[in-house]
Amino acid sequence: MDPLTAVVIVLAILVLLLFAAGAGLYRRVRELELATYSGVGLRLAPEPGAQASALAVPGGTSMVIKVNRRCPVCDDVLVAAGRLAATLPSDMSFAVLSDDPGFDKPLPDTIRVIKDPALWRAAGVPYTPALLVVDDKGVVGFTSPVGSGEALTEIVERAVANRKELQL
Repeated sequence: MDPLTAVVIVLAILVLLLFAAGAGLYRRVRELELATYSGVGLRLAPEPGAQASALAVPGGTSMVIKVNRRCPVCDDVLVAAGRLAATLPSDMSFAVLSDDPGFDKPLPDTIRVIKDPALWRAAGVPYTPALLVVDDKGVVGFTSPVGSGEALTEIVERAVANRKELQL
């Protein structure tokens, strides 16, 4: 076999492998992007026929932090939520949704803790910790993964700023 032909064949195989890897990466990015919007528009009612969810606050917006008992990052996120709770406007509040019936993390009294495994499963975001913004009817309007306390702070500050802009 001619050396030039061998080089062309090897390069063609490498290009095909590169295209296959790119297609796989593109598919994974699309899956992650779709997962980010998972749960938006979902009504979180505790049982069929219920009027509102335990996560909803009449006349307000709940910033719900979904955590699980095996989450090593959740402690940092909960500390940041404790700092931010005092700075939220009066019609916004934090709630922590945990799958652990023995959840006992130290949090300010202004943060509601909901230990309901069924409601935790109903909040169908595929990642934890997660932030869900729930309106007064129990409908999820926004979801986002929260990988650190800084990420939570950034998202909450942006939500408060957008809320103030809409009121002006």
